[in-house]
Amino acid sequence: CPHSKTRCPPAIRECKILLDRTYGVTGASQDLSDDTDDDGVLVPPTAVPVVVPRDLFRLTHQRTAVLRAHVRHEGVVYSRSSTHVGNLLIMFYPQGYLSASPIPGSIKYIFGDNGLLTLAVQRQLPLPSGKQHDPFASYPHFPAKLYSSVVSDDLETVRLSWVVSHFSRLAVTDDRVVVLSLCRV
Repeated sequence: CPHSKTRCPPAIRECKILLDRTYGVTGASQDLSDDTDDDGVLVPPTAVPVVVPRDLFRLTHQRTAVLRAHVRHEGVVYSRSSTHVGNLLIMFYPQGYLSASPIPGSIKYIFGDNGLLTLAVQRQLPLPSGKQHDPFASYPHFPAKLYSSVVSDDLETVRLSWVVSHFSRLAVTDDRVVVLSLCRV
């Protein structure tokens, strides 16, 4: 289902309600903050900052921050890479530029930044230039694209409001993956 409930088709919302009732998570879902602001989810007031890993420090220049395993934004759950593989793959607008095409990335950390929970993301790298033709380029209405199987070592900050959807990643060779956007709108 796409990032925003308001953009999600009614039939998909109904399916989500039925699936939540059937397979709903209890207990752990209590930990998923959904206290929203215009640009994201507020850091819970009871959250305790911890010392951040080195790569996150290089991004934030903060020695401590609130770190979370999950965050729920507009009804969609996002997770860090060490928590849940399916919920860490996101399509997002780079640097928040809504006029750019969304790009795929993997959530490595969910951290507090200026009172909002924010994502530290590693981009899925493009195929090396001239390496191989993308067979999906001939089908502009099919939301799949061929990428390198490698993600960037660099982290970048992604606000929850920049996230478009989750995506599915399928390895087709050792060095190539198919990225299929799960955005339904």
